[in-house]
Amino acid sequence: MAQKLHFKASTNVKSLVGKDLVTDEVAAVFELVKNSYDADATEVEIDFYNILEGSGKIIISDNGTGMSLQEIEEKWMVIGTDSKKDKGSSDIFNRPLNGDKGIGRFSVDRLGSFLNLYSVKRGTKKKVEMEFDWKLFDDDFKNLEDIPFSYSQSATQEKDGVTLEISELRDKWSFKKIESLKKNLKHFKSPFPVNDNFKIILNAPEFGINKIEIEPYDFSDLSPLWIKTEISKDDTTKINYTVTRDGIEYHEEYENTYGFGPIYSEVYFFDRGSKISFQKKMDMRVREFGNVRLYRDDFRIHPYGEHNNDWLELDRRKAQGSSRFFGTRDLIGFVQISKAFNPKIEVLTNRQGLKENDYFFELKDFLKDYALKPLEKYFFKKGNNESFKKAKENVNTAVLELNKVAKNVQKTDPDTAKMLRQISGLVKKSQSDQLEFVKNQEELLKVYQRAAGREILLHKIIHEGLIRIERVKTVASSVRRKIRKERESSTDLLSSINENLNKINLLADDAKEYLKTARDHIIRKREAEKINVPDFTENYLFNFQDQFNSHDISVTMDIEGNIFYKIDKEDLKTIFNNFISNSIKSLKQVDRKRELHIKIFQTKKFLILLFKDNGIGIPKHLRDRIFDPFFSTTEGFGIGLSIVDEIVGEYSGELNLGMNTEVGVEFQVKLRK
Repeated sequence: MAQKLHFKASTNVKSLVGKDLVTDEVAAVFELVKNSYDADATEVEIDFYNILEGSGKIIISDNGTGMSLQEIEEKWMVIGTDSKKDKGSSDIFNRPLNGDKGIGRFSVDRLGSFLNLYSVKRGTKKKVEMEFDWKLFDDDFKNLEDIPFSYSQSATQEKDGVTLEISELRDKWSFKKIESLKKNLKHFKSPFPVNDNFKIILNAPEFGINKIEIEPYDFSDLSPLWIKTEISKDDTTKINYTVTRDGIEYHEEYENTYGFGPIYSEVYFFDRGSKISFQKKMDMRVREFGNVRLYRDDFRIHPYGEHNNDWLELDRRKAQGSSRFFGTRDLIGFVQISKAFNPKIEVLTNRQGLKENDYFFELKDFLKDYALKPLEKYFFKKGNNESFKKAKENVNTAVLELNKVAKNVQKTDPDTAKMLRQISGLVKKSQSDQLEFVKNQEELLKVYQRAAGREILLHKIIHEGLIRIERVKTVASSVRRKIRKERESSTDLLSSINENLNKINLLADDAKEYLKTARDHIIRKREAEKINVPDFTENYLFNFQDQFNSHDISVTMDIEGNIFYKIDKEDLKTIFNNFISNSIKSLKQVDRKRELHIKIFQTKKFLILLFKDNGIGIPKHLRDRIFDPFFSTTEGFGIGLSIVDEIVGEYSGELNLGMNTEVGVEFQVKLRK
């Protein structure tokens, strides 16, 4: 009969899963705070005492459910126990459990050589006290179960929960390191609004930190441009994102072809000005804060998003085109996944990252395609060359279909699914390479266009003015010839003279009005004054009331608050006159109910004017040309938008065409405050 042997664990196992595995002291603190969260604590306090005197202690205490002596013996002291693995959520607050690897308890070994543990199990009024001297494990050849630990148990009126008093610290905790811990604890909890009634309190009186509550960061008041992307629990078949640019929101929806969901992310972009504001407020630079951080069930997964961790290869993309892509120094972001809904996205045993399986790489592709690229699209305003745009749409459709097929066959034939995803990746890469040259040439052209824009406008205005004057001269010469030819018939002569003089007057008025418009824009001296924008809007719209009535145009205004802005009044009139006049011309050409909507609001940096109508709109193939001087889709001069663009530039603002308008047109004017 065959003999049998059994594995035994030496004391060296403690170090392998303790201080040797949890290599970072901040990560060790995180693991212990996670345990408090899992225990349904509403508060965990991290106290540093006598750090400067050399006899320092770290005390981590919570008011959770605590542990009984039996639980300490059968769960806490069993290495790798999976007591939480199949449980899923906590008993009281139904929180997603984070500590499911059975090694978090050895984080105390990483922080210090000695531990006093105090535990009061909820509802028992019994206190368990235990001492752990980790140095007893240093003999690598003892059996783990041969190391005894003393304990005592007594009645108590103390609060429920667990207190870990860690001494003989392994690290020197300076003020700088405490501040680093505080900063990282702000990253620890998810920045997304979560109603988990869980507080983290930090107390280090020697460094002037007196029981402060750790709050996550809010970047919406610091960033001019951000995106929120979601695959929701309610409908995992759709990907939705909302881009917010200086207070204006843009929504888009796509089919979900990925093998995971739900998921939620927020990514914030920082330009030069907002980076300066960020540093003043946060006392650190954007690049020091980190980039896109990853959370699972409200808690961080290290090291993703640290300032030296470029897991999404942002800087590699930026090196391929610095004027088209964002890098790690430009972005701060957060991604939230869940263990329950994304079980294939797995955390490594040491909590320092995810398993790099197919789902991990899909997650990266998802974030690039539906968070980073849309954000870049709304910032860089890439050219809309129609032929290349159509080709790109066709390739994207093909890639979506490949991914859809891969998703369908994943369960029955994972190898084929993997191959299909690889093919779709190659197709996308090929498309990117083919368009690279064209994009570079378009960018170079835009540089020259910006540099020469004002000069071109001036030359074209002069040219168009001369053309109009030549028309007057042509008609005048025609009159002269007719006078010579028709002297014998005074009646016919007078009639011809009157007819042609009327033409001359109309052409002269046209040239005069044209040159006056150009002169007022280019030569006129601007005098800024503080204007009550709602009052100005209401009064100015009154001038168009007869036209609104005669063409049956319904006008609505949405003005948020009592807004004042310092601007030359004629500039503001020019802006309003251009968009209202163009809307009237456009609306006259449609049979449906005619509507003009004007919305005015302000953000921290901008006054924003939106003009939207449901008229004939602008065909897609002409949208790239509407800001060109003398190009018009109405019967106007074609310089209105160019002049408005110049005016907006005088106030360091932007003039944009709305991207998601299906009927009519929407223009967005942003004037910097």
